[in-house]
Amino acid sequence: MKLTALRPLVKLTTLRFKFYPTASRTIGCKWKGLANRLLPLIGILGVWAFQSIAVASTTWNGPTLNVSTEIPDNDDAGIISTQSVFASGISQIQTVTVTINITGTWNGDLYAYLVHDSGFSVLLNRAGRSLDNPDGSAASGMVVTFADSAASDIHTAIPMVGGSFTGTYQPDGRITDPLTVLNTDSRTAMLSSFSGLNADGSWTLFIADQSPGETSTLQSWSMNITAVPEPSTTMLGCVVMMVLLRRKR
Repeated sequence: MKLTALRPLVKLTTLRFKFYPTASRTIGCKWKGLANRLLPLIGILGVWAFQSIAVASTTWNGPTLNVSTEIPDNDDAGIISTQSVFASGISQIQTVTVTINITGTWNGDLYAYLVHDSGFSVLLNRAGRSLDNPDGSAASGMVVTFADSAASDIHTAIPMVGGSFTGTYQPDGRITDPLTVLNTDSRTAMLSSFSGLNADGSWTLFIADQSPGETSTLQSWSMNITAVPEPSTTMLGCVVMMVLLRRKR
């Protein structure tokens, strides 16, 4: 009895779709119109999702390595300090920033670089040295962060006199011999040399005093490493939706 009672309802449902094809076409037209209106919104959401993921990309905030070691005066051997990065989760580096804390006198004596894997960046190369000022900056000490994205080159923006200074600067980047380097030399050894490398492994900071008469001490240094953002499932889903909507048009 129950099966018999249900049969007319099934037939009625079938007939409703069979005898009113215009309703189906109307629904289809409305769907296409809605899809066309939603397409720009889906695109905006996709861009927003991508930007959100980029902001949330992996960053390794390294510890501050306390060194407290005097840099030998007028000695090419300098000092070396190494930090080891393990299980950072960063297979491709996007950016690196380095912060150093140096006390002492005559910053213009100092030559410093950072090495990791095939990357090489000159952080300091007799900052302030030029034809008019062959001794470089006479300022004493610094607490400085190096970042390629900073507004000013430390070689030309460093104070020429005074006490310890702070701020964020572009690395020197000049690979010229410290004995002859000038402010006009080209800059090719930036922190971008680490881009694309795996962050794990040894990072070595080298600092030397390249002129007699004054001494400095490396107190501490640290690094921050940011990964290249990876595509998210959210962004990919938006892209797929846009493709499907276009096919419906």
